[in-house]
Amino acid sequence: MTSQTASRTETSRPTDTATETAEPTPTPPKMPDVGIYLGADDSLPAWEEWFGRTADYYSFALFHDSWEDYRLKNWPLELPLEQLLDCRKIVFSFEMFPSSETDMEAVAAGEHDDKYRLLASEMVDNGLASACVRTGWEFNGRWAVDGAVGRPELYIEAWKRVVESMRSVDGSDFSFVWAPNIWKKHMVPTDAYPGDEWVDQVGLTVYDKGDGYPFPEDCDDQCVSDRRESAWDGVLEGREANYGLNFWADFAREHEKPLVFPEYGVTADGWQNSGGGDNTYFLEQFADWMLANNDVVEWHNLWGFVAGPHYIGPEELYRSEKYPYLAESSETFRQLFGEP
Repeated sequence: MTSQTASRTETSRPTDTATETAEPTPTPPKMPDVGIYLGADDSLPAWEEWFGRTADYYSFALFHDSWEDYRLKNWPLELPLEQLLDCRKIVFSFEMFPSSETDMEAVAAGEHDDKYRLLASEMVDNGLASACVRTGWEFNGRWAVDGAVGRPELYIEAWKRVVESMRSVDGSDFSFVWAPNIWKKHMVPTDAYPGDEWVDQVGLTVYDKGDGYPFPEDCDDQCVSDRRESAWDGVLEGREANYGLNFWADFAREHEKPLVFPEYGVTADGWQNSGGGDNTYFLEQFADWMLANNDVVEWHNLWGFVAGPHYIGPEELYRSEKYPYLAESSETFRQLFGEP
């Protein structure tokens, strides 16, 4: 902030004419960086052409049927890594272990440290030394095979083994993203926090969901609007025990970590965990909230799988006949974060 000061000597006198200095124009708040997950890298060039600019981040996730899926030669990529890395940062997601071959106890005991070192070495050797690494995400839900429900201490020990092993590789500069589902779900998520030494970023999975979804058959426009607003309030303040956006922003500040969103989006009608459909309100409110909290929010990554219920982008890339295309949300997202 600049301030205007007047310098005077003891003998100076005020003049009849005051010199007016225009107030400096305040710098508008900066929107956090934006990323995209498509689940089909070959769609990225066309998606970015529609978006109007290169995404700041690109996200992909490894398969996890066996340890072989963690090897570079088996990564699910349609485009060369060099092309994905061109002007973009990478969000790199993998489950802690293939559940068909091992378990969390073995990870926590250090039995697979060599596999994480090998993974890190291949990442460093191929331009991913500074990737954002998300593993063991949504650990506060029972659906996570590498989750922490009923075993937070074990989860923490396993997390530390993964982080320590990958950090030990020369040249590595990974940012490890500790990433619960936004709500409480099936445990107190903070019970599984590994400690500031072991976490670089606090990340969240956030979708437009709420108790008012799906809409009843007789739900008119006002009913739809009211339910979408109620769902947003739940995202903001927390449906369960107040674990909402505001809680997690304060948590990240307290631990002096950036808050990031590796996975978020709107949710089409007809999905098993139905959301608010083509809901531009969710995206607009989310953008406003990120701007208001840009002191702690660093980046957000839309989960836009081209064949899934959360897809945002040009209609010609959409590969699903099961869920409706979210046309209004796609245009709103582009207007908010792209350069159409």
